[in-house]
Amino acid sequence: MLQTTDPLQGRASSDAGDEHRSFRICDGKVLIFHRADSPNWYAQWRRNDGSQFQRGLRTADRAAAIEVARTEYMKYTFREEHGLSETTKGFGAVADVLLAELEAKRLARGESDGKVKAYRQRIERYLKPYFGQRPIDQIRPADIEKYRDWRLAYWITGPGSKQEFLEYRRAGKVIRAPLANRRKGNGDKALGEDVTLRQIFACAVKNGWLEQGRVPLVKSRRPSDKSRPHFTQAEVDALMVSAPAWIEAAPYKRSKPIRRLTTDFITLLFATGMRPSEAIKLTWGDVEFFRDEEGIKNLRRWVSDDTKTGKREVVALPGAEVVIMRMRAERTKAQVQPDQWLFTTTAGRRVTDFGRLMKAWLLFAKVRANPRGEARSVYSCRHTYITNALNRGLSTHLIAVNCGTSTDMIDKFYSKVSASLNASKLSGRAP
Repeated sequence: MLQTTDPLQGRASSDAGDEHRSFRICDGKVLIFHRADSPNWYAQWRRNDGSQFQRGLRTADRAAAIEVARTEYMKYTFREEHGLSETTKGFGAVADVLLAELEAKRLARGESDGKVKAYRQRIERYLKPYFGQRPIDQIRPADIEKYRDWRLAYWITGPGSKQEFLEYRRAGKVIRAPLANRRKGNGDKALGEDVTLRQIFACAVKNGWLEQGRVPLVKSRRPSDKSRPHFTQAEVDALMVSAPAWIEAAPYKRSKPIRRLTTDFITLLFATGMRPSEAIKLTWGDVEFFRDEEGIKNLRRWVSDDTKTGKREVVALPGAEVVIMRMRAERTKAQVQPDQWLFTTTAGRRVTDFGRLMKAWLLFAKVRANPRGEARSVYSCRHTYITNALNRGLSTHLIAVNCGTSTDMIDKFYSKVSASLNASKLSGRAP
């Protein structure tokens, strides 16, 4: 607490009894005094910028007050010398503040709690147990690397290796899932907690608990040239053919609409190459039809300006308009207003995560993994779009513009795919 007034509040030190008389310690740099409104001692010293800092010592005992004041002043000088924030918080406390902020934003936007649940799970299971209440401004890059090693071994030789079941709640029930197939992972794979860690440090900076210059670098370990799993056209066809049967195979009648919505979502990803995080933010106002220079009707969608690339136009492949028109026909007039979310349940509740449902669909259609055993995900739809676009002969520039990426990224991740797709031309068998 910063004080600019006389700490004795008008009383001369000689006016007080000896036991309450102010005095100085630490070569005169720290003033210890009594306030008129409290029996406890207080300490005050001048900061390097000239302002004064004052804090209560929470004791009426003179000897104890001296010890506390000396300790606090030594902490202050240490933090000043090392460029640390004057007021800081423990890592766990900052993480709790971040979760509270995310929850408040979620409620304000009317979003589902999937994202907040993911953050909370990472924080409670991994980050808080490791970092605990360590001061947020004392975490260094070396600590992040040590955490990575601990995290990668968590389910193999670490705390998770002793856990036989994973318990979680779904629809009000406690589910116990066996952990027989533990994922070993490797040092090249980016951890999901990287994003969460960055958000926690950003939260500390925003609230004044950490200086921006002392934020440790959280650099994901990403493969440099690993090919990304996509679908062949035959697999896409098989997946789409299986959609009606998968929807009908839903264990409950109420589950069929969300399965239908999942197939719509995935179909539109295949048709646009959008990132899943961009597609779930679409509203009905972001979807429109237009005629190109040849007078042909096309479907385009506008990516929200709060996404990775900012606002941009995305033109869809033929066939996507049929999905949009059917979705519009199945909803009420109020549900298709420009400000309403595109992907909602029949009751109008927004859906923000299709990962679990898509996995179930892929398993049903027997296309969960590629021939190398790499599991496909929602993001594989984007990779499939780019791969097929390269196969059709589109330039990397056009693909990059529509997908909101760079030609360098396409060359980096899809150069091997492009070579194999054009094997006949490269080998000289085709003109």
